[in-house]
Amino acid sequence: MPYPTTYPAAAADQNTIDLAGEPCPRLTGPSELARRLAELDEHYIRSQFVALDDLAAPRDGGAQAARKLMAESRLPQPAYRLDDGTDMVAHDFFALLDAAGDADALPEWFRSRYLSAAHRLGLAAGPAEADEQWTQYLSGGYGVCLKQATPESIAEKALHITTIEDLLSSPQPDDTSWADRLRTAVDSLAAIERPGALLDPPRWGGPMSPQWYGAYLRGYFPSAFALPA
Repeated sequence: MPYPTTYPAAAADQNTIDLAGEPCPRLTGPSELARRLAELDEHYIRSQFVALDDLAAPRDGGAQAARKLMAESRLPQPAYRLDDGTDMVAHDFFALLDAAGDADALPEWFRSRYLSAAHRLGLAAGPAEADEQWTQYLSGGYGVCLKQATPESIAEKALHITTIEDLLSSPQPDDTSWADRLRTAVDSLAAIERPGALLDPPRWGGPMSPQWYGAYLRGYFPSAFALPA
């Protein structure tokens, strides 16, 4: 059995060899592997997000006012925190707050927009679901996984995951219609999600949706995602 390739390649030392003298990146030492993963992880975060202090600086009250709202559960928590303590957020972190008008109006604005989007998409949603999504939004998780953490994108993500789960409840990979629906749902979810940082799975305690509803399904049902001949 050939040695597996390491993904991404930069996560391991490609010059590592086994005791037979054959290339074997998987034998990269744990400290070196951890260093490389952390470096790639931080590079992704810095390329996709911005320091809260920098983004909040031009706003009334600056970062201090923003952190106060976050501490009071009136704005989402940061998406990431770097080793030096820098809190990182999406570039449009304040977009919903500005659209709502102020922090007092934001919860009801968010719930109303979520319910409107959910109903438009055919999702069964009521006040309880809107409250749950507001709580999830405040956790900062949607800032991690969505390109735009808006009520509309959150509802769209729920739709795609519901569709995928329904299809997986009765898999029919040989059925062209089933395969087309699975591919469409997976591709549509991927279109609104960020690829994610390498260390997101241990941060969150398991596979993230780009892996669970993306890479894994593509590997498990390859014919559904095969390019037309």
